[in-house]
Amino acid sequence: MGGEKEQWFGPGETARRVGVTTKALRVYEREGLVVPHRAESRWRLYGSAQIARLHQIIVLRDLGLSLKSIKKLVGDHSRLREILRLQRETLESQEHKIRRAITLIERAQRQLDEGRDLSLGDLENLTKETVMQQSTDNKKFAARFEALIAEQDLTGHASRTFDGIKKEYSADAHKAALTAMMAEASQLKEAGDVNSEAAKEFVRRMRSRTADIRRSTPQAEQEIIRNAYSKAVAEAQARSEPLSFDPAVLEFFRQVAQGMKERGELD
Repeated sequence: MGGEKEQWFGPGETARRVGVTTKALRVYEREGLVVPHRAESRWRLYGSAQIARLHQIIVLRDLGLSLKSIKKLVGDHSRLREILRLQRETLESQEHKIRRAITLIERAQRQLDEGRDLSLGDLENLTKETVMQQSTDNKKFAARFEALIAEQDLTGHASRTFDGIKKEYSADAHKAALTAMMAEASQLKEAGDVNSEAAKEFVRRMRSRTADIRRSTPQAEQEIIRNAYSKAVAEAQARSEPLSFDPAVLEFFRQVAQGMKERGELD
């Protein structure tokens, strides 16, 4: 620690510093997630290493991971950097929404101070933008998705692959194209015909767009990413959290592709 003398804290002080209860510390110890130092008197003591581990545990718990899942992830400095990155992205997303909400509230207050009523549209927008619903935030879902990839990805290869995919598709042009394709996909799903030519043509276009990714990504990594996505969606649905997309649309096109493969219309 750069020559500095190690500082040790008892359970009560440690719990206060990291924002949990002493009972939680005992649970983490019992599950083998953190091992406190033992003084000669047998008192539990927590130093910098234990507190760094506790930070990882608390962040991952906040992202929704179980203690069993966390046990597979914690304890590696490279993992800690990844966890901190996920936490920062989540907080930055919340910060942006909070700043926007405050701006809208201040604008509404000025309007009322000037004796002007808020219109129905103003009220609807104010409600939509200022009611803080962290669970519906896209970046929180993405953070959970990435955490689940990391949980299964012992080598780190799948996580790096996913980072590359995100970087490639984060450009505005890709975002606009994806938004348009999701709108088209929703219309085809509403039509409900898994054997329609339009639905099959859509699957071919999507596979063409992702061909390079599929060729360059080993099957095992693709499987990890697919499983993590399915689990993230299932968890969000189990908590009745609204998603920014309709999983039923993706299920519809999975059925379209499956039928095409069975008929030999798709590799």
